[in-house]
Amino acid sequence: MNIIARIKRLSDIFFAGKRRSVAPFVLLNIFLILLEVLYIFSRYKYINSEIPFWFAKSWGDFQLSPKYYIYYLPATAFVLTMLAGTIRYVNRLYLRYFDEIVSYFVSIVNVFFFYSIYYIIQSASLPFPPIISAKFLTLVPPFIAAFLAVYAVLPYFIDLAHRKRLVTDPGVHTHPAMLLREPSARGGGFVYAIIFLLLSAVFLGVGKQFQGVYLSVFMLAVLGIIDDFQNTHPTSEFRVLENPLLRLLLLFLCVLPVILSGLVVSTVSIPFNGLVNLGNISISVGSVSIPVVSAVLTMIWVVWMMNSLSWSNGIDGQFAGVIGISSIFVAILALRFEDLEPLQRSVAVMAAISAGAAFGFTKYTWYPSKIMWGFGAMAAGLVIAALSIAVQTKVLVSVLFILIPFLDALVTFFRRIFQGRNPLSGDRGHLHHLLLDRGWSVQKIARFYWSAALVFGLIGLLSPERYIVKLSLTIIGAVGFLIALLNLKSLGRRKQKQESA
Repeated sequence: MNIIARIKRLSDIFFAGKRRSVAPFVLLNIFLILLEVLYIFSRYKYINSEIPFWFAKSWGDFQLSPKYYIYYLPATAFVLTMLAGTIRYVNRLYLRYFDEIVSYFVSIVNVFFFYSIYYIIQSASLPFPPIISAKFLTLVPPFIAAFLAVYAVLPYFIDLAHRKRLVTDPGVHTHPAMLLREPSARGGGFVYAIIFLLLSAVFLGVGKQFQGVYLSVFMLAVLGIIDDFQNTHPTSEFRVLENPLLRLLLLFLCVLPVILSGLVVSTVSIPFNGLVNLGNISISVGSVSIPVVSAVLTMIWVVWMMNSLSWSNGIDGQFAGVIGISSIFVAILALRFEDLEPLQRSVAVMAAISAGAAFGFTKYTWYPSKIMWGFGAMAAGLVIAALSIAVQTKVLVSVLFILIPFLDALVTFFRRIFQGRNPLSGDRGHLHHLLLDRGWSVQKIARFYWSAALVFGLIGLLSPERYIVKLSLTIIGAVGFLIALLNLKSLGRRKQKQESA
């Protein structure tokens, strides 16, 4: 047996049984500790010979210690993490939420240690160039707050959903695109929307400029939870929501507050022909002047973005990554233009909240998922679409952020039309279904969507302005061709199976 096989075997033994549940907690905190050590190491030469360390003592020289004492903080964090991991592993008290309390307490303490290290270095060092610009660091608190809020709330919501029978059971409920193997709670999109709204209000207040976005997100949250209820209660009076045309009409209605708030696409870049102004024709609604062409096209665009993302939400763990990564790119773009338009900082904060909330779902939506986003996933799509418009990024750059879901939805839409079917009806022909048919695992498909969102997002973010349109069109065309080709091959195989049967 070679050394790699031995290491793998030992790893499998180590993470077997109950230890498997402890491993994510330990690894996450070890990762945080490594970041602490790396940060100290990168700044150590700038730190003064003595640092403020004993903050519990009287102010002055009593608080000072040699600078190497700063390494005691990650060392203490490591000891706490290993101690907590051991306690969780040997726990025989069987107290409810005991493991969660230990994990949250130690994780919060480790985050506090990280902040203490950052504070000490910032206050007791010579001037040094920042690793990350301070304006990006301001997005960390809303991101972490959203992540922790979702991560903490979801277990209770999942428990509530099971008690209220807000659960999709593959043995009871049927849908042509369903991939579930075990019962899963619904309503994840509702949790995302409520956390997003609450934290946006906390960090930004309820300013007029984003009231339309807030109202639209709230409407989609309510619509989503109602749809989740009717989906899991066959005798519900809300079964009328199964009508795809009614759902589409309600989506347009939910997007209307965004449009009325003045958040519209005003110009479109046409390759080889410059910018086209869409705001020439407008009407007045109260004190707000709404450009008709811009409003109509924006509504269609936002609803399409929402559906594109929602349709791709068919694989465990997939949606959280796409939304989270896209939100991060939107936040970075917003901060690029902060100096020109201070409002962009608010856009960046909202995007950071969206990213943190989305990533907070990862543990609970990874295969096998404990909760589904449900129809409330439309709220996440609206946030991405609305903030992309607010940051005034090019439409093609927005497409790159969600390229795979966007093109998959586009190909699926026209495929259904060519097949003589309702383009809004569900089927088992999305890209993730085709990849499953080719032998890909659920986890591999989810990682593929995450990776694609990251790669294409970086291309959109880093490409030179003068090349971005042509480059985007080239990438969109190439990837779209591959997805269409995969669909054609799949249709051919299905036809052969039907003929042979």
